[in-house]
This record gives sequence, C-alpha cells and structure tokens, in this order.
Amino acid sequence: MVDTKADIQAWDQNADTYAAMIGTADDRMYALFREVLWESLGDLRGLDVLDLGCGHGWLSTAMAEAGASIWGIDGSIELLKMAQNVCPDGEFLTYDLSLGLPPFAQKFDRIVSYMVLMDIPELDALLKSVRDVLQENGGKFIFTMTHPCFFNQKATYDAENDQYFCKVTGYLKSDVWWIENFGGHRHYHRSLTDYFELLRANRLAVTRFYEPPQALPASAPEDDFRYEIPKFVLFEAIPI
Repeated sequence: MVDTKADIQAWDQNADTYAAMIGTADDRMYALFREVLWESLGDLRGLDVLDLGCGHGWLSTAMAEAGASIWGIDGSIELLKMAQNVCPDGEFLTYDLSLGLPPFAQKFDRIVSYMVLMDIPELDALLKSVRDVLQENGGKFIFTMTHPCFFNQKATYDAENDQYFCKVTGYLKSDVWWIENFGGHRHYHRSLTDYFELLRANRLAVTRFYEPPQALPASAPEDDFRYEIPKFVLFEAIPI
C-alpha cells in the first residue's frame, strides 16, 4: 500500500509553485489541449460539473464562467484554499482520491480530471465511483494525463542521421517514478491498456482519444521530433 499522505504532503508543499505554472496565460501544456478539451466539454450552461483533482481551481473558474455549477475535490488542502478563493461560487472538498469519491447528493453531467490520474496510486475505487456519480444520459468523463508511452522517456540525438528519437526502455510494467516537476512528486506509470481496462471494467466507453503534438512542425530536427512524439493524452468516455 502506497503512503498517500506523503503524496498529498508533497502537493501541499508544492502548491505555490504548481499554481504559478499551471492554468496561467503562458501554460504551454494547456494550450495543447484547450481546443479539444472545450469541444469535449461542450455547452456547460446549467450543467453540474465535478472538477476531480481540481488543484488551485483554475479550470473550475473557467468552467464556472462558462455557466457550470462547480464542485471541486482534491487531496491538497493548500491547493483547495486557492481554489475556493478564485472560484467562490464553487463547492470544494478535500479527500484522498485513491479511496474513490465521497458520497454526493447529485449526479454530474461532466466529470473532468486535468493531469491528475497518473499521480494517484490506486484508481480502481476512483473509477468505480466516477461511474456511480456520472449522469447516465449525456454524462461525460473527460481526463488528460501524461502519455504513458513517451512521457519521461529519454530524447536521444542520432548524429549520423541528424535526427532525434525517443528511447523507450520500458513500458508495459507498472512503475513508480519520482518526477522533479513543481518541486517533486511521485508519478504512477501505467500502460494505456491498464487505463482502457479500468474504463471497460467500469462500463465507461471511450468516445474520444486525442494525442496533441508537443509543438508545431518546423525546419529544425528537434521541432519535428516534438511534433511527432506526443507527451500528453486526452480521453473522453461516456457511461454504457
């Protein structure tokens, strides 16, 4: 059993650094997802939305401004304080997401999880509870995460052929990695099969799967490499 208290403590300690980098005007990662994410979300006016792993509330705020009623949940108390401050009309709750979701009085039209699932050690209970509180008719579960195939794999330059390639040294085996981003945190590597099987087991059917390029194609070999090798992925799933 992974000590989730240590994970949550790390996010409490990293809260200011994380908030300064994610969801800001110069957040390049969000720029990769923005168009497809909002296309998947659709018209949010009058919808009940759960921001799962809401962090400091930047996406909660944007969805509230688009007309949604917002609930947010996260393990980090420090991030939730920021979320409540920037999205005062939202309802925010602290909870260890590896245990699943707490009981809710209503079902949600959208459950959104932005760059969260790969940082949670156990997902079985969480995916089960996501399915339980998702609206049967028209409900969507939308999540983004690092790409299991290529994230944290070394980029290597082949001088003889003047090209970059991604050196994948392991993929199918689940693993725990220490990632230095935002001040340091644990990352739980799983294969795409693992994620698809979790969705299938909980009667969630994938209706969209998007792999954004890291950058636009350009003349330099490293730019072409970044265009061809995605580091992130978006899932959209509906209850069946």
